[in-house]
Amino acid sequence: MLIHPSSPIIRCLRMAALLGLCAHGGVMAQETIQIGPLKPLETLPSLGPSFVPGPPPGAEGKRMEGLPPGLEAPGLSVPGAPGLSVPAMPAPATAPAPPASPATSVAPPPLPAAAPAVITEPLAQAYLYMEPYQTRFEVLFDAASTLKWLTPDAPEPAELSAELQEQVQEKAALRAAEWCALTSSGEVASVPQVQVSVIKGLPAKTLPMKEGEAVPLNQAMVGFIWEFATPPAPAEVLVTWKGWINGRTVLPVKVFFGKQSEAGEINSTMKTFRWRNLDRLPRPAPLASVPQWEQPDPVRVPVGGIIWLLGGLVFYAYLRIKDHRLPGGSTPFVAVWLLGAVLMSQLLVVPVSVGPSKPRITEVADAQRIVSPLLRNVYRAFDHRAESDVYDVLERSVEGDLLRRLYLETIQALTLEGREGTRVTITKFQVTVDKVGPNPAGEGFVADCNWMAEGNVGHWGHNHTRLNIYNARLTLVPAKEEWKLTGLEVQEVRRL
Repeated sequence: MLIHPSSPIIRCLRMAALLGLCAHGGVMAQETIQIGPLKPLETLPSLGPSFVPGPPPGAEGKRMEGLPPGLEAPGLSVPGAPGLSVPAMPAPATAPAPPASPATSVAPPPLPAAAPAVITEPLAQAYLYMEPYQTRFEVLFDAASTLKWLTPDAPEPAELSAELQEQVQEKAALRAAEWCALTSSGEVASVPQVQVSVIKGLPAKTLPMKEGEAVPLNQAMVGFIWEFATPPAPAEVLVTWKGWINGRTVLPVKVFFGKQSEAGEINSTMKTFRWRNLDRLPRPAPLASVPQWEQPDPVRVPVGGIIWLLGGLVFYAYLRIKDHRLPGGSTPFVAVWLLGAVLMSQLLVVPVSVGPSKPRITEVADAQRIVSPLLRNVYRAFDHRAESDVYDVLERSVEGDLLRRLYLETIQALTLEGREGTRVTITKFQVTVDKVGPNPAGEGFVADCNWMAEGNVGHWGHNHTRLNIYNARLTLVPAKEEWKLTGLEVQEVRRL
């Protein structure tokens, strides 16, 4: 039976074949999307020239997997329908690939050695440092929150320039002057002037900043410091906080004392933080005894007895020359004469020094015994924070014009670089005398020596260590039966 090609049966078979082709190939035939020519893939400059992916090796001449047999032929035959064929779908026109972009000749920028600390959210952190003679309270805020507090209507900058940092520090110092108050062992401490600095990094991970350096806003913090003079070992310390900015209600506090630490917090309800010593704060090292020079004992000369004896002899010689006789004989005269000599020898006694009046130091061991405690006391003086207390201790070892100069130079040597100005506390000290000679200017001696001073200080949640080695010539003289340091000429300083 022959079926005409235009009959309804043939039309149904053709339609079924086309629907099967579309469903098997996963292509929706309802609409056509024009994509246009594709651009080649581009890579980073550091990875070389542009790269255009091509077909994998050996893929030429192979049909795509997943397609049924017969689709790779130019025409499609329908099984079960002799003489029925569906013409192949025309392939879309392929646009010519654009030429690859030339490789750049600019060298890639070097990667940073360490990624900078980036502040991703508002932060606030306080540190309470308990030290002999000083209590220091430090608070860190992120720079963005501080700027919003200082200038709420100003646009937020991308970075803090050196000029903007100075403005922030000045304005914040004025507005934060009364933020912090401290009571030590029941006594209210005088509020010092607050120090404000722009800090780079994160709490306990601060980074060094060069003078005039601009810092990105998301890497900057603003630090506030209050340094209170307190007793060497206060029984209790109370810190009251009033610096609540931008709606913040909690301020975490970390306390450092000796080699120990503990955590707490201040909040808008409990605005006072209490720390109790309980004999946990190490006491300051005691001062060394000032070496004294040993003056030889003077000879006590009984001048009154000598004068009485000589006067008696002269009187006796006069009687013999004039041939006079004493009434009652010479025995009473001799007795009175000897008794008077004994009494006069106790009434008028003059001490007479023998030998050199001042000591002479010629041995290195003797100089070492004198130099070591004097220099040690110089560093111990700077454990105090009040200037008057520092001078009182320095005067025990230093005399003359050197006192003022030594104060200023030692303050500078013990102060951290940067804007914070925190002072290092010396923990280890050792001095060695290499050579001793006479003092060309007069009494005393000159000692060529070197010494090592090592110290540390906690700051912004981490420790700084300082080690200085000095080579210097010292001049020491005896004064008021004690040795004093009167000259210091530094030859070399090494900071490790």
